Amino acid sequence: MTTNGNSSAYGDALADVYDQLYPAAGPAIDTMVAFLEGLRPTPATLLELGVGTGRLAVPLARHGYRVHGVDASAAMLEKLAENDTTGTVTSTRGDFTHRVVDDRFDIVLIALNTLFMLPTQEQQISCLRGVRDSLADGGVAVVETYDPMVYHQLTGPTSRFNHLAPDALLVDTVQVNRSLQSVLVVHTILTPGGLRKVPEVSRYAWPAEFDLMARLAGLRVTGRWSDWERGEVTDHTDRHVVTLEAAADGPAADEPAAAPAARG
Repeated sequence: MTTNGNSSAYGDALADVYDQLYPAAGPAIDTMVAFLEGLRPTPATLLELGVGTGRLAVPLARHGYRVHGVDASAAMLEKLAENDTTGTVTSTRGDFTHRVVDDRFDIVLIALNTLFMLPTQEQQISCLRGVRDSLADGGVAVVETYDPMVYHQLTGPTSRFNHLAPDALLVDTVQVNRSLQSVLVVHTILTPGGLRKVPEVSRYAWPAEFDLMARLAGLRVTGRWSDWERGEVTDHTDRHVVTLEAAADGPAADEPAAAPAARG
């Protein structure tokens, strides 16, 4: 799930453990496939921005979608090729701050927190413009992000731990700049072979801000849920799954840039 040049380095550094962090099977994958099937059934065409190692793309292709994945990291795409044993996922290496693939698709998917990996509001809007231009007539975009309050409520650095293997440990140290809506996560991977650190920076957008950015990009929000099972969004929601379609009047190019929406 990598995007620009900085994220390319992030993806290259985590490609060998990414599948351990985010397994490519299980109920979460099944519900995501069912969600997309309810929007546009197979054999629809699907573009995934930030395809990574194919955690979603490979199961989607096996289900019958015609999948094209974009990622900035060569190492991630190499792992995708290994995981895609039938060779059914088409891939392109590139920075999708702007449109990368000329084709148009029934579904454009930006999963996990990939949109927030773009570090500025302008880049996020530019990415959404590319999404709009990549939609076929009647197409739908789907964007999954974390809820900003997951991090915005933190008042100081915090750490979390994840066992990657019996002899490998991942330690994440999280710092938040609330005024910039920025999150720095330093992934420290401890193995018998040594220690390495991988920084990850994301820039979160509040739901109202996201909706305005989408409008500026020529998209209209058609639904928002707390998970792939279409759960209701509440004050305790930690994720958002948003569906969008191309706005009938196109991009609102004459409107001012979106201002960050305050919350909490």
